[in-house]
Amino acid sequence: KADIPDLLKFKYDHLRSLQGKGQGTGARGRIGIPFGLNMYENLPFWFELFTSLNFEVVLSPESDRALYIKGQQTIPSDTVCYPAKLLPGHVMALLEENVDAIFYPCMSYNFDEGLADNHYNCPVVAYYSELLKGNMESVRKVEFLHPYLNINSQKELTRELYAFLGDRFGGFKKSEVKRAVRKAFEAYGRWMADIRREGEAALKWARERGNRIMILCGRPYHTDPEIGHGIDKLATSLGFAVVTEDSIAALTGNAPVNVLNQWTYHARLYAAARYAADHDDVQLVQLVSFGCGLD
Repeated sequence: KADIPDLLKFKYDHLRSLQGKGQGTGARGRIGIPFGLNMYENLPFWFELFTSLNFEVVLSPESDRALYIKGQQTIPSDTVCYPAKLLPGHVMALLEENVDAIFYPCMSYNFDEGLADNHYNCPVVAYYSELLKGNMESVRKVEFLHPYLNINSQKELTRELYAFLGDRFGGFKKSEVKRAVRKAFEAYGRWMADIRREGEAALKWARERGNRIMILCGRPYHTDPEIGHGIDKLATSLGFAVVTEDSIAALTGNAPVNVLNQWTYHARLYAAARYAADHDDVQLVQLVSFGCGLD
């Protein structure tokens, strides 16, 4: 039912709409970004950064079974989640687009949202680019950029990116890297604010009409219809207004739990569960792709 709020659709449509946008001229070349895993959250950040540095950002296509098969032969083990297994196919698709470079950084930490004892990314999200580099000979055809970066400090990130980019793509001034990093943080802040605003608007919409509310929670990549299997559409067809864990987590804040709460995505799940427990008109459904962490 198209008139019922659906945060998964809102997020996915916005992220896909970034292709072809940006303020840059593309003079520095075409840089490909695999549309998977944590890029379902961090893409607005990196998109703004690279377009501000005059790259054309090319996103890999929408996920489907054929894309998975395209990269299947490079997956070394089945002991990893389907969202990660899709990444080789996304990289192969970008290579077919003849990009000049592919960017997928290693990041031990996600943004610190103040919801938990720490703010780690899961090891697969944090370091999967190391596996891509080690198992895909085809990525040697282009510059495969997978630096270790800290996205919790504008100063440190500027220094890291300036040192990493160096003389690549015609060289960079530190001032332009600093400006691009600042704009990236601003874009990410707007993106997360939009998600929270849409989530609160969905709650208001449902309560004004007496509709039920479903927190369809998981991880950012469950926004991908291939991974989420259209469960959000099933929920709206039943009359649920669908919100996501990241859209309402801030409404609960840092609520104490009796475990070591150190993963960003998990901290949001705890917050979403507490919100559901405190509101009789809210149901919670958790999407699971593997069974990692507290799943």
